[in-house]
Amino acid sequence: MTKKIKKIGLGLILLTVGLSSCVNLKHVNDFSSSSLKSIKKYEEINYSFKQNCLDNCQDKKINDLSLSAKDCDCRLNEKADSVTLLIYNSVRGYLDGLTNLSNNELTSYKMDALTKVLTEGDFGSIKIEKEQVEAYSKISKILLKAFTDEYRKRKIKEYVLSANEPIKVLITFLDFNLSSNLIGNFRVQKNSIEEYSFELLKDSTLSKIEKRKVIEDYYSRINKIEEKEKELVTYSKALKKIAEGHQKLVDNIETLSKDEIKELLTQYASDIQDIISEFNKLKK
Repeated sequence: MTKKIKKIGLGLILLTVGLSSCVNLKHVNDFSSSSLKSIKKYEEINYSFKQNCLDNCQDKKINDLSLSAKDCDCRLNEKADSVTLLIYNSVRGYLDGLTNLSNNELTSYKMDALTKVLTEGDFGSIKIEKEQVEAYSKISKILLKAFTDEYRKRKIKEYVLSANEPIKVLITFLDFNLSSNLIGNFRVQKNSIEEYSFELLKDSTLSKIEKRKVIEDYYSRINKIEEKEKELVTYSKALKKIAEGHQKLVDNIETLSKDEIKELLTQYASDIQDIISEFNKLKK
């Protein structure tokens, strides 16, 4: 009798393990694949800290009526772009791994990307602190471990929980860097254009036609900057939604089979898809 009970108990344990490994994670995959698709929109933002530096430099030369051949010094801004790209790649790599895991596929990551180091320092408009360096290092190690240990769906809990804190740090930084720092640079640029244009309009030697041209140029340049701002604001919405959804995934990692959790993550996936559509409209 005791042996029979033990066998039944063992059978129930095996059944539970089997069921847990066969949990349908389509809702997780929908969320992660939508998040991955939206994070990749970064590559469609055709602007950078370096380009902003070059634009400002060119504006100054135009305002000063200068044809100086001296190059604009945008080295720190170029470094800011490379640092931003490192952080973007680490977040994208994590979401790529989550998408594969939730589809019960092996995680994959370019090994050479894991060898690049993030260091503390001031790089033009951005500052990298210890918190970002440590988060980047942790995500790199998680990706490396997932890749070398050939993670599949059964490892999704370990993957998500270990990455939650560092991925929040990196997403927050990426969001702040683009939606605050780069947009902040846009505001400075717009103020400079406005001051110069208004100064020209005060010039009594300019004809009405010339002043009309000044106004046309002003609106043309301002509109182009604001188009880029809208892209960054929309991308920021996607980043915030990803971070929000990922936290919900972590909070409910033990009950992923519940209908309310499925609905919740499916809604996040839908919201992110809407933001992607919004971004795509801006690019047309």
